[in-house]
Amino acid sequence: MPDFLRKLLLAMVLLCAGPTGTALAQTTGQTNLRYENWEEASAQAQKSGKPVYVYVWEYPRMSREDWARVREHNACYQMGQSTLANQQVKSLLRDYVLCALEVHVPPNRQFIHKHAPGLLPDADEEQAGFSAYRLPFHLFFDSSGKKVFQVYGYIPTQWFVQTLEAVQLLIKGQGAENDKLKQARAYARLGHICLELELHEEAKKHLERTRQLDPDNKTGAKADAELDLTIISIPDVPAKAYRALESYLDDHPNSARRTEVRYFLAVAQYWAGDESRAIRILEQIERIREPGSVEERRWIEHAVVLLQQLQVQ
Repeated sequence: MPDFLRKLLLAMVLLCAGPTGTALAQTTGQTNLRYENWEEASAQAQKSGKPVYVYVWEYPRMSREDWARVREHNACYQMGQSTLANQQVKSLLRDYVLCALEVHVPPNRQFIHKHAPGLLPDADEEQAGFSAYRLPFHLFFDSSGKKVFQVYGYIPTQWFVQTLEAVQLLIKGQGAENDKLKQARAYARLGHICLELELHEEAKKHLERTRQLDPDNKTGAKADAELDLTIISIPDVPAKAYRALESYLDDHPNSARRTEVRYFLAVAQYWAGDESRAIRILEQIERIREPGSVEERRWIEHAVVLLQQLQVQ
């Protein structure tokens, strides 16, 4: 497709999307690093030596009035207004070549189908009104074009910051034997982020890689990875998971994740059918009056919500 036609098509798409149809460039304030096709971004990455962050997005094609009513619930809009607008995120993104791809531009769809088969519906499903986009979609490549990490959906700021840091660590450590332990920590972090986003199959891949890179748990990465793998296994083997979680508490009495583990002990009991025991564990968590960290406070809040749900049943 000639370049002027591609730009015209993109302009038409943005017009249909309404006044908020500009994504990465305006949000991050880095228009000099923003590209709207993979070829240009890849060429810039090879020239600069920087990795590439590809942001795949879509705003629904609807009237401005309808968009104004629903945009707060759109994951791409939330990503642009909160996470990508964060100052720390902006700073970290300076180390990346930025590429924003809108899904309705044909060359972009070819790129997406190549790197993420099944992410987008085919043309017939789309015309029938089927909408199953897992967007926004995030891909990270090193400067040579090798894919390092991918994840989809809205990512809260704290997890996106850790994603950007972990991806950089993986890229810098590629091929370096003495950086395996650093890579183990990075894979453990990426696996945990996928777990938080409920992307369990993606999480498993990174957590298993962690165990391979740090088999002796020299950095603590293996222990964290195995804990996350246990959490993922709860629906399938709740009794076994419960025993593994208890062992974790015995083996790591000073872990910063103790309250989180206790929360999942309750979840395991619920999945095992012992609702009363699950409630007792949650009540114990609820009684914690002085959380030691923001993260612990978050798990106390989760426990209170789950406790209320179980008490209503």
